[in-house]
Amino acid sequence: MVETNPIINPVTGRQWDLNSLIEKLLEMQDALLQSQERNLTLSTQARELERVARDAEDFRAELANQGQLLGDKSRENKHLHQELSRMATALDARVQEIDDLKSVIQEMQHSLKTVQSERDLLSVMLTEAENQARHGRGGAQQANESVAQLTKEQQNTGWWRTLKGKQT
Repeated sequence: MVETNPIINPVTGRQWDLNSLIEKLLEMQDALLQSQERNLTLSTQARELERVARDAEDFRAELANQGQLLGDKSRENKHLHQELSRMATALDARVQEIDDLKSVIQEMQHSLKTVQSERDLLSVMLTEAENQARHGRGGAQQANESVAQLTKEQQNTGWWRTLKGKQT
């Protein structure tokens, strides 16, 4: 084996310069320190990015849960809307029935007033006929004819006609 002299640079064949070696060593140490600092910075950034990634995953999961909840609420609202529409339709039908009943009641009230007025008129005519009958028989015949005529007119046009099925 060939002995090598540690003072001689095997590549150049010259003697090593101690000052240049120290300078090179110091440069290498500075470069090593800068690399270590850069490594620390990059490690910190990597941890920060990992934390952000975890937060993003958590946020994505939360968004998925919120989307599912929103879908459930949307379906529930749709169901409630359908129920409310059905109830509104039923209520509209009931309101229409009530309006129909009101008109029937008004017609019946009108008919009742007509019947009462006809009854009152007949009562007055009957009283007059009785008074004429007391005063003399001749007036009774005329009163009976008046009552018969009025009764016939009422049967053809008034509440009697409604009860009889509107026959002429």
